[in-house]
Amino acid sequence: MIGRVLALVHGVRPEWREAVLGTLLPAFRNRAFSVEIRDVEDGPLADPAGFDVVCVTGSPDSAYDESLPWLRPELTYLEDAIARGVPILGVCFGSQILARALGGSVAPSARPEHGFTTVDTTRPDLVEAGPWMEYHHDTVSVSGVAEVVARNDAGVQAYVSGPHLGVQFHPEITPDVFRAWREGFTSPRSGIDDGKVDTKGIVADIENSSADAEARCDRLVERFLAHAGVRVPAAG
Repeated sequence: MIGRVLALVHGVRPEWREAVLGTLLPAFRNRAFSVEIRDVEDGPLADPAGFDVVCVTGSPDSAYDESLPWLRPELTYLEDAIARGVPILGVCFGSQILARALGGSVAPSARPEHGFTTVDTTRPDLVEAGPWMEYHHDTVSVSGVAEVVARNDAGVQAYVSGPHLGVQFHPEITPDVFRAWREGFTSPRSGIDDGKVDTKGIVADIENSSADAEARCDRLVERFLAHAGVRVPAAG
């Protein structure tokens, strides 16, 4: 028996779409889930009820930028998934647009984050303290239907609402993911070598931390599935 995960990416060139999922991809596949990757810029998405999980990944764009032609359709899609009880895992931008779909808001952050950091967590059984990779310039305010379960001085780092989980950080990080951010996104905002961030230092940290980061991502996916009540298919 095979479970189904829909992974949403945002303006990613086809040859980079698997890479941008990083360690999320094996974390789901090793648990006998098939992963269908769809770019929201490619048009209408399949009925969310046909999937066990919707995983919404990152974007250099902002979840409050209504000039993006795909933003409103994606919001509507996630609202439909929520109404149907399909568990959603939102990562970075994914957590931001999920927060909006749940009635919260997103705004520019006074403290953008770049690099590994730890978080204060009230649910270490779900979201451990890290260190987690951060790469974002916006911040989330959750609605009354969500509970913040991790934060730091920069703001909300993780929240839950029913079966759904949003995380501001990037559990999926690998050296290939970081390359995909620089070369795979089509957005004008995808250029990250602007002199304001120590990208060489971040690359070195990612390479040195890759094994531990992959293990943390795997645990996060396992705990998310348990939290959401998603039955892990039997292998084979």
